[in-house]
Amino acid sequence: SRFFSKVYFYCGVFGWKIEANRTVIVRFMEFEATVPGIMAKVQAALNSEEPLTLTDAQGNEIVESEGTKGSLYWKQNARKIFAVSEEEFQRFQQGCKRKRSRYFVLAAQGLQDVTTVMKELSDIASSNRRTTLVMNDSQAQQLRAAFSCLVCKGPLQQPMYAVCCRSIVGCRVCVLQWRETSTQCLKCREENNNVYEVNGLSDALLVMRDIISVD
Repeated sequence: SRFFSKVYFYCGVFGWKIEANRTVIVRFMEFEATVPGIMAKVQAALNSEEPLTLTDAQGNEIVESEGTKGSLYWKQNARKIFAVSEEEFQRFQQGCKRKRSRYFVLAAQGLQDVTTVMKELSDIASSNRRTTLVMNDSQAQQLRAAFSCLVCKGPLQQPMYAVCCRSIVGCRVCVLQWRETSTQCLKCREENNNVYEVNGLSDALLVMRDIISVD
């Protein structure tokens, strides 16, 4: 029978991240290419009986399923697989929950500020269609920049809000394309940033074009 080999990373939890502190090379056969089988191999390589959890590079637990049965899943060198003690993994999950809760609070606070301003502008326009906000060229440029996409530089379409810098950063399509190749925030470059679509803001931005003129 054919043997396969794969590098696995034994990790610890540091802050909000799972970081490798040891590597092991495991040889396994086709019938061993399952979550319990690989876990037992890693434990044997570490000479430890400590209960482990296998995760992907993002810290998501790998569970036994049809997709994880067979060497095709386990032998791919491009797929990083981490082994973390169960106790450390539970601590990591609790930390992630606290971090997400903090981000949601910040997002709610920042989005409330944005939507309040936009609602006021919309109310001005709907109450009197002839109402115009007059500003000089510099002020108009600043306002356009504030509501322009950082990727395509055009007017925002389905605006996305970044929690890390509490800013609107771009169009939904542009931001999603950016996140396919980068984990950094478009504006402040923080790693693993959270972004959310600002529902209803697209309509308000259309209204702004009717109530802003350059003096």
